[in-house]
Amino acid sequence: MYDVTHIKNYILYLKNKCGLSVTLHPHGAEKLIIPSELMTFNIHDNSYCVYVKTFPEAQAHCIEKQCKIREKCRGGSFVGTCYAGVREYVYPIIKKGDVCGFISVSAYKTENADSYIKKTSERFGIPKGELSLAYASLNEKMPPKEEIDALVLPLSDMLELAYIKSEGDADASDELVGRVERYVKKNHTRNITLDDVCLEFSCSRSSISHLFKKRTGKSFREYLTDIRIEDAKTLLSYSGLSVTEIALSVGFSDSNYFSGVFKSSTGVTPMAYRRMNKK
Repeated sequence: MYDVTHIKNYILYLKNKCGLSVTLHPHGAEKLIIPSELMTFNIHDNSYCVYVKTFPEAQAHCIEKQCKIREKCRGGSFVGTCYAGVREYVYPIIKKGDVCGFISVSAYKTENADSYIKKTSERFGIPKGELSLAYASLNEKMPPKEEIDALVLPLSDMLELAYIKSEGDADASDELVGRVERYVKKNHTRNITLDDVCLEFSCSRSSISHLFKKRTGKSFREYLTDIRIEDAKTLLSYSGLSVTEIALSVGFSDSNYFSGVFKSSTGVTPMAYRRMNKK
């Protein structure tokens, strides 16, 4: 697999040194982003988006809207506001001359926030007071687009070059086990089960279980948990999200259970890990 370490480090630079909330959204770009460390950056690391996505219908709506954003990217980068009232810069990810995903620089407030909060609350049954409180955590002012262009366009070029260089990789990504792994990594923040995977690929539980054990040496549940814990480590080290918000972001519905699983996996609690690794 193509080494994406330099891309990961650049995104962390944009987040930590430049204060940008950068996320990657692959649509047809799965072979590079999803199997790699870059998949961590598919999660919005702001409290408002984390809270909204705890409501399944709102999360599904976010995913549906991403397909439309990708199409809009065909006209180049743009500034927009999502359905929940978050302002963002959007840049296309290009592969062989076509848009295969996009980069988002988000977490900014919009002027008519009250209207967005009211509509989002009514549509998805989200308590308006809590929604307003979470919205207050967003950034007040967007940086000038020329400043963001200078920082993010190089990232777009880096991703395009990475696709070109990874085209010749000889791995099992086109085989069933590779497709199953990409599906799990793409959906690991949702409440997916082994039965969901079996349904998606028309396979029996025993077949999928055997594939995972043979490829990874782990059961499906162990594999899924490991992916979530790795995401949590990154968010604990580089984001300002609370432990509860991180638990929800990576696919755990209970923060206490998450803390127990995290300690079992790493030997320390999430807060201890954060103290030791906070950048």
